[in-house]
Amino acid sequence: MFAGDVNLNTWYKPEVDKKTLKELSKRSDAKGTIDIFLFLLALVASGYLSIITWGSWLFIPSILLYGNIFYCKIISIQHETNHETYFKSRKLNKLIYEITSFLGGFESVRWKWSHFHHHTYTIFTHEEVYDYENNSPRPTEPIRFLLNFLPLGPIINIQKVRHFTHFEIIKHALGMISNVAKITVPKNEIKKVVNMSRVYLLLWLTIIAISFYLNSWLPVIMIILPPFYGNTILMICGMTQHAGLADNVKDHRKSTRTVILNPFFSFLYSNMEYHIEHHIFPKIPCHNLKKFHKVIKKQMPNPKKGVIDAYKDIIPAIFKQAKDKNYFIDVEVPTTN
Repeated sequence: MFAGDVNLNTWYKPEVDKKTLKELSKRSDAKGTIDIFLFLLALVASGYLSIITWGSWLFIPSILLYGNIFYCKIISIQHETNHETYFKSRKLNKLIYEITSFLGGFESVRWKWSHFHHHTYTIFTHEEVYDYENNSPRPTEPIRFLLNFLPLGPIINIQKVRHFTHFEIIKHALGMISNVAKITVPKNEIKKVVNMSRVYLLLWLTIIAISFYLNSWLPVIMIILPPFYGNTILMICGMTQHAGLADNVKDHRKSTRTVILNPFFSFLYSNMEYHIEHHIFPKIPCHNLKKFHKVIKKQMPNPKKGVIDAYKDIIPAIFKQAKDKNYFIDVEVPTTN
C-alpha cells in the first residue's frame, strides 16, 4: 500500500510567474563567497577556542561547537555546489564541491548521482527506484533514530547506516560496491567511485600520519572526525526534511517539510529548511529560497515554526511507523492554486 505510484509525469508544480522564477534562479559568485567567508570566520574562531582549551574540560564544549559548525555548514555547501547553485561560476562550484565532499565524508562521484536519484524519486521505496538518500528511513528501532542526534551517534549506529558514510568509502576503496552505488551510479562511472574513494582513504591516512608526526590527535579530531561528533545540528535540521511523511507520492508538499529555523541554524543549514521549495525547483539558489517561499506560500502547507514544532509531529510518527509501516503524516495541502 503506497501513497502514490512511480509515474513521474505528474509531479506537482505550483503556479509561478516565469519572470519571477527566472529572477529567483539567478546565481551569484558574490553571495557564495560572502557565505564561505562568514563560515570560515566561525570555523576559525571555534577552532582556535578548541586548540587553546586542548587538555582541559573546556575542550569538550569547544570541540562540539567547532564540530557542529564544521559539519553542518560543510554539508550544506557541498549540497548546494552539487546543484551548481552556490556560485555563478561552474568551476567554483566544482572546486568547492570536491573539497567539501572530502571534508564531509561524502564521496563526490557517488553523491553526485545518488542525489540526482533522490530528487527524481524522493522517498520512493520501490526496488528499482529506491531512494537510498532519504534522510528518514522508517525505523524498526526508534531508539536508534534518537541516538543519531547524539555526538558519536553515527558510530553507535554504524551497522544501520546505509548511505554516504566513511565506512562505505572504505568499502568502495577495496572494490566492494554498495547497493546505492549499483542503483544510482551509471556503470561507466563506478570506476570513478572506486578511484575517488581511494583518494579519500589516502588523504585520511596522510592526516593520521601527520598526527603521529606532530604527536597530537588534533588534526584527526578537527579534520576527519567532525562528521561523527559534530552531527547534532545537521541531524536536527536534516531529519525535518522528510521524517514521518508520505512515501511514493508525486507531491513534495506531502513528502517534504519546510521549517522556519532560527538565524544561526538557517545560516549553518544554508536555508535548506525551505525544503519543499528546494525540491520543487532545485535550481533556485539557497540564498533565494526564503524569497521563493513567500512567492508560493499560499500554495504550500503551513510551515513548521521551528524545530520543536516540527518534532512534535516527527517523534510520534517515528514510533507509530515502527509498529505500522504504512503509517505516515497526512499533510493538509491547499486544494487549489
